[in-house]
Amino acid sequence: MSPIQTILAGEYVAPIPRIKAVCQDIRTRHPDRVLGFIYYGSSLRDMEDPEKMLDFYVLVDSYRKTHKNPIRVLLNALFPPAVYYHEMDHENDVKTTCKYSIMSLKAFERRCGPTAFLSTTWGRFSQPCVILFPKGDEIQGRILGAREQAVRHMACQTAPLFDGTAKASKFWARGFMESYKTELRPEASEGRAEEIVLRYKERYNAIMEALYGLQDQEGRYTLTPSSKSASQLKWFLRRLLGKPSAAIRILSSAFTFSGGLDYVQHKLEKHSGVRIDVTESQRKHPVLWSPYLAWKFWRKGAFR
Repeated sequence: MSPIQTILAGEYVAPIPRIKAVCQDIRTRHPDRVLGFIYYGSSLRDMEDPEKMLDFYVLVDSYRKTHKNPIRVLLNALFPPAVYYHEMDHENDVKTTCKYSIMSLKAFERRCGPTAFLSTTWGRFSQPCVILFPKGDEIQGRILGAREQAVRHMACQTAPLFDGTAKASKFWARGFMESYKTELRPEASEGRAEEIVLRYKERYNAIMEALYGLQDQEGRYTLTPSSKSASQLKWFLRRLLGKPSAAIRILSSAFTFSGGLDYVQHKLEKHSGVRIDVTESQRKHPVLWSPYLAWKFWRKGAFR
């Protein structure tokens, strides 16, 4: 195991019974297809809080065998991940809500790797998260290897933005800020990025040491030289392409579960402040109405 994989594996936190129950329920909904879970997001940091919505990536072996609806298969392949909403009652009538995103393991590996352009996957999974219930040691190793590639790719795309040296906190906060700017997010990118890095300060120092060697007396790491202007252009293009891609993924979730269009409406209003009126016919037939609804959202500025 490489030094970076050792750091990532060391982040493991044993899931509480409520988390185990939700994962088992998801497995039951997609029998024999789930290869492993990646638990991430704010609920990971506050696992005991029942009010927090759980966030998982669910890695599968086949879209065709995972989804019953062929439209879902196509959308998941073209615009991964496919987002599902799930809720279940646990002990003492505690209701657990969960959002889980389905992606094939092969797609996850590809989207964490050095050829992946948009930062949606490698930006997210270079941050702290936990691998849960992998289907064997080989799958565990593949997921961990993909996460190492995500860390390396994020570092490679961030380093050119600095003039030769950087402190770990500034380095990773800048990288995550640039990544957040490519997504639809309600919070300020800079503040959110700094909060995440400061919470895991030791982690990011350890990763920087694994990537760039020991820090100097001022706490700075010497970075690999590369073109700053080329990197800035890449991040500009990611912002240009990332928000429309995120909007497509959100809209496609309208087709993946009952009440999906209301979820999309809530999600876009939260991220952009834009709300439109949705009729019962549109809720009932989201696929049929999707071009018109997408146009209405776009016209009001939801995807800018």
